[in-house]
Amino acid sequence: MNSLKRKVLATAVFAGLGVAGSAQAVYQDPHGLGQVLIYPYYTVQAADGNAYNTYISVVNTTADGKVVKVRFREGKNSREVLDFNLYLSPNDVWTAAVIPASATLGEDVPGRIITADASCTNPAIPAGGVNFRNLAYAGANDDGGGETLDRTREGYVEMIEMATITNGLGVDPDSLTAITHVSGVPDDCAAVRGPALSGVPGFTEDLAPPSGGLSGTGTLINVQNGSDAGYNAVALANFRAAAFYTDVGNEAGNLNQADPVSVVVSADTTGTRVYTADWTTSALAGFAVDAVSATMMHTNVINEFVLDAATKSNTDWVVTFPTKRYYADIPAPGPAFTPFTEIFGGDCEPIEFTYFDREEAGAAAADGDFSPSPGPSGASLCYEANVVSIRSGQGHNPSGDASGVLGSLNTTGINITDDLQNGWANLRFIGTNAVAGVGTGLNAPASIANLAYNANSGLNANGAAQQYLGLPVTGFMVRSFNNGTLTCAGASCQGNYGSAFTHNYEDSILPAP
Repeated sequence: MNSLKRKVLATAVFAGLGVAGSAQAVYQDPHGLGQVLIYPYYTVQAADGNAYNTYISVVNTTADGKVVKVRFREGKNSREVLDFNLYLSPNDVWTAAVIPASATLGEDVPGRIITADASCTNPAIPAGGVNFRNLAYAGANDDGGGETLDRTREGYVEMIEMATITNGLGVDPDSLTAITHVSGVPDDCAAVRGPALSGVPGFTEDLAPPSGGLSGTGTLINVQNGSDAGYNAVALANFRAAAFYTDVGNEAGNLNQADPVSVVVSADTTGTRVYTADWTTSALAGFAVDAVSATMMHTNVINEFVLDAATKSNTDWVVTFPTKRYYADIPAPGPAFTPFTEIFGGDCEPIEFTYFDREEAGAAAADGDFSPSPGPSGASLCYEANVVSIRSGQGHNPSGDASGVLGSLNTTGINITDDLQNGWANLRFIGTNAVAGVGTGLNAPASIANLAYNANSGLNANGAAQQYLGLPVTGFMVRSFNNGTLTCAGASCQGNYGSAFTHNYEDSILPAP
Protein backbone atom coordinates (compact mmCIF):
# COMPACT_ATOMS: atom_id res chain seq x y z
CA MET A 1 0.00 0.00 0.00
CA ASN A 2 2.85 2.37 0.79
CA SER A 3 4.35 1.81 -2.66
CA LEU A 4 0.98 2.49 -4.31
CA LYS A 5 0.51 5.60 -2.17
CA ARG A 6 3.90 6.92 -3.22
CA LYS A 7 3.19 6.31 -6.90
CA VAL A 8 -0.14 8.12 -6.71
CA LEU A 9 1.42 10.93 -4.68
CA ALA A 10 4.31 11.27 -7.09
CA THR A 11 2.03 11.45 -10.10
CA ALA A 12 -0.18 14.09 -8.48
CA VAL A 13 2.70 16.22 -7.25
CA PHE A 14 4.66 16.04 -10.51
CA ALA A 15 1.57 17.30 -12.31
CA GLY A 16 0.98 19.98 -9.69
CA LEU A 17 4.55 21.22 -9.84
CA GLY A 18 4.57 21.24 -13.61
CA VAL A 19 7.39 18.70 -13.70
CA ALA A 20 6.00 17.00 -16.77
CA GLY A 21 6.24 18.76 -20.10
CA SER A 22 8.49 21.78 -20.47
CA ALA A 23 9.63 22.13 -16.86
CA GLN A 24 12.83 20.16 -16.19
CA ALA A 25 13.66 18.20 -13.08
CA VAL A 26 15.03 14.67 -13.28
CA TYR A 27 13.01 12.13 -11.30
CA GLN A 28 12.53 8.38 -11.07
CA ASP A 29 9.34 7.75 -12.97
CA PRO A 30 6.87 5.62 -10.96
CA HIS A 31 5.39 4.23 -14.20
CA GLY A 32 8.71 3.02 -15.63
CA LEU A 33 8.92 5.44 -18.59
CA GLY A 34 11.78 7.89 -19.08
CA GLN A 35 14.62 9.36 -21.09
CA VAL A 36 17.21 7.28 -19.21
CA LEU A 37 17.08 3.56 -18.40
CA ILE A 38 19.39 1.89 -15.88
CA TYR A 39 19.61 -1.91 -15.99
CA PRO A 40 21.13 -2.78 -12.60
CA TYR A 41 22.87 -5.98 -13.63
CA TYR A 42 23.98 -8.12 -16.54
CA THR A 43 25.99 -11.32 -16.20
CA VAL A 44 27.50 -14.17 -18.19
CA GLN A 45 29.24 -15.66 -15.17
CA ALA A 46 28.74 -19.34 -14.37
CA ALA A 47 26.73 -20.85 -11.50
CA ASP A 48 27.19 -24.57 -10.79
CA GLY A 49 29.37 -24.73 -13.91
CA ASN A 50 26.71 -23.29 -16.23
CA ALA A 51 26.95 -19.80 -17.68
CA TYR A 52 24.21 -17.19 -17.63
CA ASN A 53 23.01 -15.14 -20.58
CA THR A 54 21.41 -11.73 -20.11
CA TYR A 55 18.62 -10.56 -22.41
CA ILE A 56 18.06 -6.81 -22.77
CA SER A 57 15.06 -5.05 -24.31
CA VAL A 58 14.16 -1.40 -24.77
CA VAL A 59 10.75 -0.16 -25.92
CA ASN A 60 10.00 3.16 -27.57
CA THR A 61 6.41 3.80 -26.49
CA THR A 62 6.15 7.05 -28.45
CA ALA A 63 5.47 8.08 -32.04
CA ASP A 64 8.90 9.79 -32.16
CA GLY A 65 12.13 8.45 -33.57
CA LYS A 66 15.02 8.46 -31.10
CA VAL A 67 18.79 8.19 -30.90
CA VAL A 68 19.88 6.45 -27.69
CA LYS A 69 23.34 6.01 -26.19
CA VAL A 70 23.72 2.37 -25.12
CA ARG A 71 26.60 1.79 -22.73
CA PHE A 72 27.70 -1.40 -20.97
CA ARG A 73 29.81 -0.86 -17.84
CA GLU A 74 31.76 -3.57 -16.03
CA GLY A 75 30.75 -4.07 -12.42
CA LYS A 76 33.91 -3.37 -10.44
CA ASN A 77 34.64 0.26 -11.26
CA SER A 78 32.07 1.04 -13.93
CA ARG A 79 34.63 1.39 -16.68
CA GLU A 80 33.04 1.27 -20.13
CA VAL A 81 33.33 -2.08 -21.95
CA LEU A 82 31.19 -1.21 -24.99
CA ASP A 83 29.01 1.62 -26.21
CA PHE A 84 27.19 2.48 -29.41
CA ASN A 85 24.29 4.60 -30.62
CA LEU A 86 20.91 2.97 -31.15
CA TYR A 87 18.16 4.38 -33.38
CA LEU A 88 14.59 3.54 -32.43
CA SER A 89 11.86 4.24 -34.94
CA PRO A 90 8.36 5.13 -33.67
CA ASN A 91 6.87 2.34 -31.50
CA ASP A 92 10.02 0.27 -31.96
CA VAL A 93 11.45 -2.45 -29.70
CA TRP A 94 15.16 -3.37 -29.71
CA THR A 95 16.46 -6.58 -28.17
CA ALA A 96 19.90 -8.07 -27.63
CA ALA A 97 21.63 -10.72 -25.56
CA VAL A 98 24.90 -10.75 -23.66
CA ILE A 99 26.59 -14.15 -23.85
CA PRO A 100 30.07 -15.48 -23.00
CA ALA A 101 32.48 -15.17 -25.91
CA SER A 102 33.48 -18.80 -25.35
CA ALA A 103 31.81 -21.84 -23.83
CA THR A 104 34.92 -22.38 -21.70
CA LEU A 105 35.26 -19.48 -19.28
CA GLY A 106 38.68 -18.13 -18.39
CA GLU A 107 40.31 -14.81 -17.61
CA ASP A 108 40.76 -14.14 -21.33
CA VAL A 109 37.05 -14.69 -22.15
CA PRO A 110 34.91 -11.52 -22.25
CA GLY A 111 31.19 -11.00 -22.55
CA ARG A 112 29.77 -10.55 -26.04
CA ILE A 113 26.67 -8.77 -27.32
CA ILE A 114 24.62 -10.37 -30.07
CA THR A 115 21.37 -9.26 -31.68
CA ALA A 116 19.02 -10.37 -34.42
CA ASP A 117 17.15 -7.06 -34.27
CA ALA A 118 16.93 -4.95 -37.42
CA SER A 119 16.92 -1.50 -35.73
CA CYS A 120 19.82 0.70 -36.80
CA THR A 121 22.92 0.95 -34.63
CA ASN A 122 26.05 3.01 -35.11
CA PRO A 123 28.30 1.19 -35.74
CA ALA A 124 26.54 -1.89 -37.11
CA ILE A 125 26.58 -4.98 -34.89
CA PRO A 126 27.72 -7.92 -37.06
CA ALA A 127 25.86 -11.23 -37.11
CA GLY A 128 28.43 -12.88 -34.86
CA GLY A 129 28.21 -10.11 -32.27
CA VAL A 130 30.84 -7.86 -30.68
CA ASN A 131 33.12 -8.80 -27.79
CA PHE A 132 33.33 -6.50 -24.78
CA ARG A 133 36.67 -4.72 -24.38
CA ASN A 134 39.08 -3.95 -21.56
CA LEU A 135 40.58 -0.80 -23.09
CA ALA A 136 39.10 1.50 -20.43
CA TYR A 137 40.73 -0.33 -17.51
CA ALA A 138 43.90 -1.87 -19.01
CA GLY A 139 47.28 -0.53 -20.03
CA ALA A 140 47.50 3.22 -19.53
CA ASN A 141 43.98 3.14 -18.06
CA ASP A 142 44.78 0.47 -15.45
CA ASP A 143 42.74 1.26 -12.32
CA GLY A 144 44.17 -1.50 -10.13
CA GLY A 145 41.09 -3.70 -10.38
CA GLY A 146 42.61 -6.22 -12.80
CA GLU A 147 43.16 -5.92 -16.54
CA THR A 148 41.83 -9.28 -17.75
CA LEU A 149 38.78 -9.67 -19.97
CA ASP A 150 36.79 -11.75 -17.47
CA ARG A 151 36.06 -8.49 -15.67
CA THR A 152 33.66 -7.64 -18.52
CA ARG A 153 31.41 -10.63 -17.77
CA GLU A 154 29.25 -8.82 -15.21
CA GLY A 155 28.17 -5.24 -14.75
CA TYR A 156 25.23 -3.00 -15.61
CA VAL A 157 23.79 -1.05 -18.56
CA GLU A 158 22.87 2.60 -19.21
CA MET A 159 20.61 3.77 -22.02
CA ILE A 160 20.31 7.53 -22.46
CA GLU A 161 18.05 9.21 -24.99
CA MET A 162 20.13 11.95 -26.58
CA ALA A 163 17.60 13.37 -29.03
CA THR A 164 14.34 12.91 -30.88
CA ILE A 165 14.81 12.26 -34.61
CA THR A 166 12.72 14.53 -36.80
CA ASN A 167 12.15 14.64 -40.55
CA GLY A 168 12.28 17.07 -43.41
CA LEU A 169 15.00 19.30 -41.98
CA GLY A 170 18.14 17.50 -43.03
CA VAL A 171 19.58 15.68 -46.00
CA ASP A 172 17.55 13.49 -48.32
CA PRO A 173 16.59 10.96 -47.10
CA ASP A 174 15.94 12.60 -43.76
CA SER A 175 17.06 10.76 -40.62
CA LEU A 176 13.57 9.71 -39.47
CA THR A 177 12.84 8.13 -42.85
CA ALA A 178 16.23 6.40 -42.76
CA ILE A 179 15.62 4.68 -39.41
CA THR A 180 11.91 3.88 -39.83
CA HIS A 181 11.06 0.27 -40.60
CA VAL A 182 9.57 -0.65 -43.95
CA SER A 183 8.28 -4.24 -44.00
CA GLY A 184 10.28 -4.85 -40.81
CA VAL A 185 13.58 -3.37 -42.00
CA PRO A 186 14.85 0.23 -41.60
CA ASP A 187 14.93 2.21 -44.83
CA ASP A 188 18.63 3.21 -44.80
CA CYS A 189 20.82 2.56 -41.74
CA ALA A 190 23.92 3.67 -43.66
CA ALA A 191 22.59 7.25 -43.60
CA VAL A 192 22.94 7.39 -39.79
CA ARG A 193 26.27 5.59 -39.41
CA GLY A 194 29.77 6.97 -39.17
CA PRO A 195 32.30 8.12 -36.57
CA ALA A 196 31.53 11.85 -36.86
CA LEU A 197 27.87 12.37 -37.73
CA SER A 198 27.73 15.59 -35.76
CA GLY A 199 29.77 17.12 -38.56
CA VAL A 200 27.60 15.80 -41.40
CA PRO A 201 25.52 18.56 -43.04
CA GLY A 202 21.86 18.07 -42.29
CA PHE A 203 22.16 15.47 -39.54
CA THR A 204 22.10 17.85 -36.57
CA GLU A 205 19.10 19.64 -38.10
CA ASP A 206 17.19 16.38 -37.70
CA LEU A 207 17.74 16.36 -33.93
CA ALA A 208 15.14 17.71 -31.49
CA PRO A 209 14.92 17.61 -27.66
CA PRO A 210 14.45 14.13 -26.14
CA SER A 211 10.83 13.23 -25.47
CA GLY A 212 11.11 10.24 -23.09
CA GLY A 213 8.75 7.29 -23.08
CA LEU A 214 11.43 4.59 -23.00
CA SER A 215 10.93 1.42 -20.96
CA GLY A 216 13.07 -1.68 -20.66
CA THR A 217 13.57 -5.11 -19.12
CA GLY A 218 16.48 -7.37 -18.29
CA THR A 219 16.33 -11.16 -18.06
CA LEU A 220 19.02 -13.30 -16.40
CA ILE A 221 18.63 -16.78 -17.86
CA ASN A 222 20.57 -19.97 -17.20
CA VAL A 223 19.21 -22.66 -19.49
CA GLN A 224 21.32 -25.52 -18.13
CA ASN A 225 20.35 -24.69 -14.55
CA GLY A 226 16.70 -24.32 -15.54
CA SER A 227 16.24 -20.82 -14.13
CA ASP A 228 15.44 -17.33 -15.29
CA ALA A 229 14.74 -14.08 -13.47
CA GLY A 230 13.57 -10.80 -14.95
CA TYR A 231 13.49 -7.17 -13.83
CA ASN A 232 12.34 -3.77 -15.07
CA ALA A 233 14.93 -1.12 -15.85
CA VAL A 234 14.95 1.96 -13.62
CA ALA A 235 13.51 4.88 -15.62
CA LEU A 236 14.60 8.49 -15.12
CA ALA A 237 12.29 11.07 -16.70
CA ASN A 238 13.04 14.71 -17.58
CA PHE A 239 16.77 14.04 -17.74
CA ARG A 240 17.43 16.79 -20.30
CA ALA A 241 15.44 19.59 -21.90
CA ALA A 242 17.69 19.95 -24.95
CA ALA A 243 19.22 17.51 -27.41
CA PHE A 244 22.81 16.51 -26.59
CA TYR A 245 23.83 14.12 -29.35
CA THR A 246 27.37 12.72 -29.11
CA ASP A 247 29.21 10.65 -31.68
CA VAL A 248 30.41 7.13 -30.95
CA GLY A 249 33.83 6.43 -29.53
CA ASN A 250 33.90 8.47 -26.32
CA GLU A 251 32.38 8.74 -22.84
CA ALA A 252 30.21 11.75 -23.69
CA GLY A 253 26.49 11.26 -23.33
CA ASN A 254 26.47 10.15 -19.69
CA LEU A 255 24.69 10.61 -16.35
CA ASN A 256 26.73 13.72 -15.54
CA GLN A 257 24.87 15.61 -18.28
CA ALA A 258 21.52 15.83 -16.51
CA ASP A 259 19.70 19.07 -15.97
CA PRO A 260 20.83 19.80 -12.39
CA VAL A 261 17.41 19.84 -10.72
CA SER A 262 15.88 16.75 -9.11
CA VAL A 263 12.51 15.70 -7.76
CA VAL A 264 12.62 13.03 -5.08
CA VAL A 265 9.75 11.16 -3.45
CA SER A 266 10.69 10.27 0.12
CA ALA A 267 8.78 8.49 2.86
CA ASP A 268 9.78 8.20 6.52
CA THR A 269 8.03 7.91 9.87
CA THR A 270 6.79 11.50 9.62
CA GLY A 271 5.08 11.17 6.25
CA THR A 272 5.57 11.10 2.49
CA ARG A 273 7.00 14.16 0.76
CA VAL A 274 8.33 15.29 -2.57
CA TYR A 275 11.48 17.42 -2.59
CA THR A 276 12.75 19.52 -5.47
CA ALA A 277 16.42 20.43 -5.27
CA ASP A 278 18.64 22.62 -7.44
CA TRP A 279 22.13 21.11 -7.52
CA THR A 280 23.77 23.75 -9.70
CA THR A 281 26.09 25.12 -7.00
CA SER A 282 28.26 22.14 -6.09
CA ALA A 283 31.94 22.08 -5.20
CA LEU A 284 32.68 20.78 -8.68
CA ALA A 285 31.15 23.12 -11.24
CA GLY A 286 28.67 21.37 -13.46
CA PHE A 287 28.52 18.22 -11.34
CA ALA A 288 24.97 17.52 -12.51
CA VAL A 289 25.22 13.85 -11.56
CA ASP A 290 24.18 14.97 -8.05
CA ALA A 291 20.66 15.42 -9.40
CA VAL A 292 20.64 11.85 -10.70
CA SER A 293 22.11 10.48 -7.47
CA ALA A 294 19.44 12.26 -5.43
CA THR A 295 16.69 10.27 -7.17
CA MET A 296 18.20 7.02 -5.83
CA MET A 297 19.49 8.08 -2.40
CA HIS A 298 18.57 5.54 0.29
CA THR A 299 19.90 4.79 3.75
CA ASN A 300 18.71 1.18 3.88
CA VAL A 301 18.02 -1.65 1.43
CA ILE A 302 15.36 -4.17 2.48
CA ASN A 303 14.42 -7.50 0.94
CA GLU A 304 13.82 -11.18 1.69
CA PHE A 305 15.98 -14.28 1.59
CA VAL A 306 15.30 -18.01 1.17
CA LEU A 307 17.92 -20.64 2.05
CA ASP A 308 15.69 -23.69 2.59
CA ALA A 309 17.73 -26.87 2.85
CA ALA A 310 14.97 -29.06 1.33
CA THR A 311 15.00 -27.15 -1.97
CA LYS A 312 18.71 -26.27 -1.87
CA SER A 313 17.68 -22.63 -2.16
CA ASN A 314 20.06 -19.71 -2.58
CA THR A 315 19.57 -15.95 -2.45
CA ASP A 316 21.64 -13.14 -3.98
CA TRP A 317 21.03 -9.42 -3.67
CA VAL A 318 22.19 -7.18 -6.52
CA VAL A 319 23.25 -3.83 -5.03
CA THR A 320 24.30 -1.37 -7.75
CA PHE A 321 25.51 2.21 -7.38
CA PRO A 322 24.94 3.65 -10.90
CA THR A 323 26.73 6.95 -10.19
CA LYS A 324 29.53 5.78 -7.87
CA ARG A 325 32.25 6.22 -10.50
CA TYR A 326 31.82 9.99 -10.44
CA TYR A 327 32.55 10.09 -6.71
CA ALA A 328 34.95 7.19 -6.08
CA ASP A 329 36.96 6.58 -9.28
CA ILE A 330 39.57 8.96 -7.90
CA PRO A 331 43.38 8.48 -7.92
CA ALA A 332 44.84 7.44 -4.58
CA PRO A 333 44.92 8.67 -1.92
CA GLY A 334 41.60 10.35 -2.73
CA PRO A 335 39.47 11.25 -0.88
CA ALA A 336 36.17 10.17 -2.38
CA PHE A 337 33.46 12.76 -2.86
CA THR A 338 30.37 12.66 -0.64
CA PRO A 339 28.16 10.64 -0.35
CA PHE A 340 30.76 7.89 -0.89
CA THR A 341 33.44 7.45 1.75
CA GLU A 342 36.05 5.28 0.04
CA ILE A 343 37.75 5.47 -3.36
CA PHE A 344 37.92 2.46 -5.67
CA GLY A 345 40.97 0.38 -4.82
CA GLY A 346 41.05 1.60 -1.24
CA ASP A 347 38.80 0.42 1.54
CA CYS A 348 35.24 -0.58 0.66
CA GLU A 349 31.95 1.06 1.62
CA PRO A 350 30.97 -0.36 5.04
CA ILE A 351 27.51 -1.76 5.67
CA GLU A 352 25.51 -3.10 8.58
CA PHE A 353 23.42 -6.19 7.88
CA THR A 354 20.62 -7.32 10.21
CA TYR A 355 18.22 -10.17 9.50
CA PHE A 356 15.12 -11.89 10.84
CA ASP A 357 13.45 -15.20 10.14
CA ARG A 358 9.75 -15.51 9.40
CA GLU A 359 8.99 -15.92 13.10
CA GLU A 360 10.80 -12.71 14.13
CA ALA A 361 14.00 -14.30 15.41
CA GLY A 362 16.98 -12.32 14.21
CA ALA A 363 20.51 -11.11 14.67
CA ALA A 364 23.02 -8.62 13.37
CA ALA A 365 25.82 -10.05 11.28
CA ALA A 366 29.08 -9.62 13.22
CA ASP A 367 32.79 -9.70 12.44
CA GLY A 368 33.70 -13.07 11.01
CA ASP A 369 30.27 -13.51 9.45
CA PHE A 370 31.50 -12.27 6.09
CA SER A 371 33.12 -14.39 3.44
CA PRO A 372 35.41 -13.33 1.91
CA SER A 373 36.13 -10.85 4.68
CA PRO A 374 37.03 -7.41 3.28
CA GLY A 375 38.78 -6.41 6.51
CA PRO A 376 38.57 -6.37 10.27
CA SER A 377 35.67 -3.94 10.37
CA GLY A 378 33.11 -6.36 8.93
CA ALA A 379 30.99 -6.33 5.77
CA SER A 380 31.45 -3.83 3.00
CA LEU A 381 30.64 -3.34 -0.66
CA CYS A 382 33.65 -2.79 -2.87
CA TYR A 383 32.24 -2.34 -6.34
CA GLU A 384 29.84 -0.43 -8.53
CA ALA A 385 27.63 -3.46 -9.18
CA ASN A 386 27.82 -5.75 -6.14
CA VAL A 387 26.20 -9.08 -5.39
CA VAL A 388 25.52 -9.89 -1.74
CA SER A 389 25.52 -13.67 -1.36
CA ILE A 390 23.44 -14.73 1.66
CA ARG A 391 24.57 -18.08 3.05
CA SER A 392 23.56 -20.49 5.79
CA GLY A 393 25.13 -23.58 7.31
CA GLN A 394 21.99 -25.51 6.34
CA GLY A 395 21.62 -24.02 2.88
CA HIS A 396 22.91 -25.11 -0.52
CA ASN A 397 25.92 -22.80 -0.39
CA PRO A 398 28.24 -22.13 -3.30
CA SER A 399 31.80 -23.36 -3.32
CA GLY A 400 34.58 -20.79 -3.41
CA ASP A 401 33.99 -17.07 -3.55
CA ALA A 402 31.27 -16.94 -6.23
CA SER A 403 27.72 -16.03 -5.22
CA GLY A 404 25.15 -18.79 -4.90
CA VAL A 405 22.60 -17.85 -7.56
CA LEU A 406 24.37 -15.68 -10.12
CA GLY A 407 27.93 -16.96 -9.80
CA SER A 408 29.12 -13.39 -9.31
CA LEU A 409 32.75 -12.69 -8.45
CA ASN A 410 31.96 -9.11 -7.41
CA THR A 411 30.48 -10.44 -4.22
CA THR A 412 30.27 -10.07 -0.47
CA GLY A 413 29.22 -13.28 1.26
CA ILE A 414 27.14 -12.97 4.41
CA ASN A 415 26.87 -16.05 6.61
CA ILE A 416 23.76 -15.99 8.75
CA THR A 417 22.80 -18.15 11.73
CA ASP A 418 22.42 -21.79 10.69
CA ASP A 419 18.85 -22.21 11.94
CA LEU A 420 17.52 -19.14 10.09
CA GLN A 421 16.70 -20.51 6.65
CA ASN A 422 14.31 -17.84 5.43
CA GLY A 423 13.12 -14.37 6.32
CA TRP A 424 14.09 -10.78 5.56
CA ALA A 425 17.11 -8.54 6.01
CA ASN A 426 18.00 -4.87 6.30
CA LEU A 427 21.24 -3.58 4.77
CA ARG A 428 22.25 -0.15 6.09
CA PHE A 429 24.99 2.12 4.74
CA ILE A 430 27.26 3.24 7.59
CA GLY A 431 30.14 4.95 5.80
CA THR A 432 31.14 8.31 7.28
CA ASN A 433 29.90 10.31 4.31
CA ALA A 434 26.78 8.17 3.81
CA VAL A 435 25.75 8.87 7.40
CA ALA A 436 26.61 12.56 7.15
CA GLY A 437 24.79 12.85 3.82
CA VAL A 438 25.34 14.87 0.68
CA GLY A 439 24.02 18.35 1.17
CA THR A 440 22.84 21.00 -1.17
CA GLY A 441 25.76 20.40 -3.47
CA LEU A 442 28.87 18.25 -3.53
CA ASN A 443 31.03 18.57 -0.41
CA ALA A 444 30.19 22.22 0.09
CA PRO A 445 27.39 24.32 1.57
CA ALA A 446 25.30 26.01 -1.07
CA SER A 447 21.87 27.43 -1.60
CA ILE A 448 19.22 24.96 -2.63
CA ALA A 449 15.65 25.46 -3.69
CA ASN A 450 13.33 23.01 -1.98
CA LEU A 451 9.62 22.48 -2.17
CA ALA A 452 8.39 19.88 0.27
CA TYR A 453 5.05 18.16 -0.05
CA ASN A 454 3.40 16.76 3.05
CA ALA A 455 0.47 14.45 2.43
CA ASN A 456 -1.25 15.75 5.54
CA SER A 457 -0.75 19.48 5.20
CA GLY A 458 -0.47 20.11 1.48
CA LEU A 459 2.30 21.99 -0.29
CA ASN A 460 4.70 23.88 1.93
CA ALA A 461 7.39 26.23 0.72
CA ASN A 462 10.71 25.43 2.35
CA GLY A 463 13.84 27.29 1.35
CA ALA A 464 16.14 25.57 3.84
CA ALA A 465 19.03 23.37 2.75
CA GLN A 466 18.40 19.65 2.79
CA GLN A 467 20.78 16.78 3.59
CA TYR A 468 20.31 13.58 1.57
CA LEU A 469 21.58 10.63 3.62
CA GLY A 470 22.67 7.22 2.36
CA LEU A 471 23.96 6.20 -1.07
CA PRO A 472 22.50 6.23 -4.61
CA VAL A 473 21.51 2.59 -5.03
CA THR A 474 19.26 0.31 -7.03
CA GLY A 475 18.93 -3.43 -7.58
CA PHE A 476 16.91 -6.51 -6.75
CA MET A 477 16.89 -9.85 -4.96
CA VAL A 478 17.11 -13.06 -6.98
CA ARG A 479 16.50 -16.50 -5.51
CA SER A 480 16.76 -20.04 -6.83
CA PHE A 481 15.18 -23.38 -5.94
CA ASN A 482 16.74 -26.72 -6.89
CA ASN A 483 14.38 -29.69 -6.72
CA GLY A 484 16.50 -31.90 -9.00
CA THR A 485 14.93 -34.16 -11.59
CA LEU A 486 11.18 -34.63 -11.18
CA THR A 487 8.58 -36.81 -12.87
CA CYS A 488 6.19 -34.76 -15.01
CA ALA A 489 3.38 -36.48 -16.97
CA GLY A 490 5.27 -39.75 -16.91
CA ALA A 491 8.55 -38.23 -18.09
CA SER A 492 11.58 -36.64 -16.44
CA CYS A 493 11.72 -32.87 -16.11
CA GLN A 494 13.96 -30.39 -14.40
CA GLY A 495 12.66 -29.00 -11.10
CA ASN A 496 14.79 -25.86 -10.88
CA TYR A 497 13.46 -22.31 -11.03
CA GLY A 498 14.15 -18.78 -9.87
CA SER A 499 12.66 -15.32 -9.61
CA ALA A 500 13.64 -11.69 -8.94
CA PHE A 501 12.09 -9.01 -6.73
CA THR A 502 12.91 -5.29 -6.62
CA HIS A 503 14.41 -3.97 -3.38
CA ASN A 504 12.51 -1.83 -0.89
CA TYR A 505 14.22 1.13 0.73
CA GLU A 506 14.35 3.51 3.66
CA ASP A 507 15.15 7.20 3.08
CA SER A 508 16.29 10.10 5.18
CA ILE A 509 16.26 13.70 3.96
CA LEU A 510 16.90 16.21 6.71
CA PRO A 511 15.58 18.39 8.07
CA ALA A 512 12.05 17.23 7.33
CA PRO A 513 9.72 20.22 6.95
